[in-house]
Amino acid sequence: MFESGGAGVPKLAETHGPAATDSSELNSAPSSDKLKLPVFLVTSDDSLWSQIGGLGNDWIPKQVDSIDELVATTRSGQAGAVLWDARGCRTSAAALSHMQLHSDRFAIVALDDAGAAAWTLPIEQRQVAAHVPLPVVAENLIDALKRAREEINARVALLGNGAAAASPPPGRRKFPWAAAAIAAGVVGACAATFVLMRHDDSALTPKSQPGTVRGPQEPDKAAATAGEKAVAMGEKVDTLIDRARQAMLDRHYLDPAEGSALSLYRDALILDPSNGEAAQGLQRLAEILFARVQSALDERKFDVALQALETARSISPGDRRLAILDERVASLRAELGPAQIQAALSAQNFDRAVQLIDEAARAKALSGAKLNQLRDEVRRRREQFDVGRFVTLIDARLQQDRLIDPRNDSAAYYLNQARQAGASTPALQSQNQEFLKRSTQAAHGAIDQRRFGDAERFLAELQNSGAPGATLTALQRDLTAARSQPAHEKNDQPQFLELARARLAQGNVIEPENDSALHYVNQLRAVDPQNGGLAQISGAVQGQILARARSALDAADTAKAEAMLRLANGLGASTDLEALNERLLQAKLAASGVTPASAGAMPEVAENSLTRLKSLQPLYPRQALAHNTEGWVEISYTVTPAGKVIDVKALNSNPSGVFEAAATEAVSRLRYKPFLQGGKAIAVGTKIRVAFRIAA
Repeated sequence: MFESGGAGVPKLAETHGPAATDSSELNSAPSSDKLKLPVFLVTSDDSLWSQIGGLGNDWIPKQVDSIDELVATTRSGQAGAVLWDARGCRTSAAALSHMQLHSDRFAIVALDDAGAAAWTLPIEQRQVAAHVPLPVVAENLIDALKRAREEINARVALLGNGAAAASPPPGRRKFPWAAAAIAAGVVGACAATFVLMRHDDSALTPKSQPGTVRGPQEPDKAAATAGEKAVAMGEKVDTLIDRARQAMLDRHYLDPAEGSALSLYRDALILDPSNGEAAQGLQRLAEILFARVQSALDERKFDVALQALETARSISPGDRRLAILDERVASLRAELGPAQIQAALSAQNFDRAVQLIDEAARAKALSGAKLNQLRDEVRRRREQFDVGRFVTLIDARLQQDRLIDPRNDSAAYYLNQARQAGASTPALQSQNQEFLKRSTQAAHGAIDQRRFGDAERFLAELQNSGAPGATLTALQRDLTAARSQPAHEKNDQPQFLELARARLAQGNVIEPENDSALHYVNQLRAVDPQNGGLAQISGAVQGQILARARSALDAADTAKAEAMLRLANGLGASTDLEALNERLLQAKLAASGVTPASAGAMPEVAENSLTRLKSLQPLYPRQALAHNTEGWVEISYTVTPAGKVIDVKALNSNPSGVFEAAATEAVSRLRYKPFLQGGKAIAVGTKIRVAFRIAA
């Protein structure tokens, strides 16, 4: 069973095989094996997989189509080998830099049909662990993977196992000098190639993936979908990371305050605390700063040394080098005066500044007036820092529509924290107004959906945030009226029906996503599947979608046709739909090199007898989640000789018309290791049941 989230978060289960039942569960996440490492084959040429062959028990093979997909589907700092199909790549330096900036624990093996001379320099610079000429010879591949494993082990010894913690625990900083040299070479080579090929690298920047859809929202042309908001937030973090990389290359480590590598990496971690690349960037910065402290003290540049020391301390407070450097600084304290306190303040290490002030007071090194002045400055700058951080978090949570939940990580929570930190009303005016606007809309939506508890919570937050009395009065009146109205008199369903008809008449069949005929049909199916007008409007919308699929097939655009048919599949079975599905299947089988004769003899196998290369990750439909609706969908599909999924069909579902689109979309993204029969890859048919469950 595939599950995500904790209490109150949807669980998505799957069961396999033609005779699978909803109670059957299979854990798709393998148990951790320290001896195994992932090896990613990065190629769009599916025939290359057959050349790779068996990799032994020490590797977990996975295939991705491109470097963008590799970056998007692996965490920053992932350890593993990358078998990169470099044939025809005209910007290999930028491609290598892109992969290694994403993870400095990747050991890259270049696969191409050119001579070895082209890879001599990248191998010397440790951008590439090895080169394997094509076609692949097993002995060459085994030797290359052996070198890749040695490279990974050296980098993990230096950098840790890739966990996205902001700083490693104390006692783990004594690394082998050889490993340090390896990492230094990699970082230097990446920096050089990144500067030289920066204009080429922009084409390789990955797109952020949408996040899990949260609760339902009322239709709003101006409002972005939850997925779009997650993408926007991811793009904002990516922009900060890109700027931080450039700041590192330009040696803008601490200055200017708003555009330094330090501030940019920290801002990225405020928006995405689990971002591994930002955490690793700060660690690289700390290493640079520790070196700077030593050289600055030697040159008696005390201001530079102290600023670097206190900033490094704020990044990595458990580093064992701090005690040694503190002893050296203590021996120079008579020369330093209050400069050390100012350095701690500049590094925003306020607790350290307070500690130093207390030490100065005990030693009577500063006058009482100076000590009071420094304490006031610590308090003032701490308040400014806290307010700025809370304002950033408020903006992020508003963009994510996390208005009041979770309780300690929402826009309402950070608004309250900012006020307690001393933020003035004018400073929070724009954020507060946006919060009032969105919370009012959310309260109306909760009332319309008869979620009265949520409506009351929004009312309480609106009152705390200074909403106008007229707004509060109107909401309370609507809430009281809705509570007195029997549930069966609620008129949402006719509204959805009317909206679907109107959008169909306007030609807005599937777009925009949140205000189309298809959107309102799906809303109606979720809340009132027995509605008398549902069958007619569903058929009309499906007919328009099938017309687009037919045109796409006529133009040999199988990708668009498949997308249209996937949408149509979610609206139920029909003769035209079956015919177009069959036509699409034949087109895709022909493109995969499968003849009609062999397709007719295609065997049916159990899904759990196939080897997945991509996991099943369906999104829980918002309306189903809002109404606590659970169910399942049984799906059939074909796995081509290349391991791709085609001809995805929803065979049966319960309830009907709720989960089909989400399930078929997720299944269509699956990839498998080719199924072999007699040593030859063949197409096979299979089935899977995807169950949607809401955690208790």
